[in-house]
Amino acid sequence: MIKLFSSEEEASKAVAKGSLKLLIINEHRICLAHTYSGFRAFDNSCPHQQEPLHKGSLTHFDEVVCSLHHYRFNMIIGQEANNRCQGMRLYSVKITESGVYLDL
Repeated sequence: MIKLFSSEEEASKAVAKGSLKLLIINEHRICLAHTYSGFRAFDNSCPHQQEPLHKGSLTHFDEVVCSLHHYRFNMIIGQEANNRCQGMRLYSVKITESGVYLDL
């Protein structure tokens, strides 16, 4: 587990609700999403044509939308909405009293 933030409040200030942020951890490029249901993390590269997902947008259905071809990926299961390509790799985000952690 990698500590991203010291508290959920700090995480919310760094990544506003409804937005995406690129995190570079070692050689991993991770997209952190602050959705209305919490924080989600996944590979930053779109499985379709490797467009950076942090340049995309979020829907109210826990989906990230790629900015290149508008493919929608479910941030809970990783699957593309219309099964047009493979799913994206997801990472677990845990929030505890001691901080916000990423299971890489």
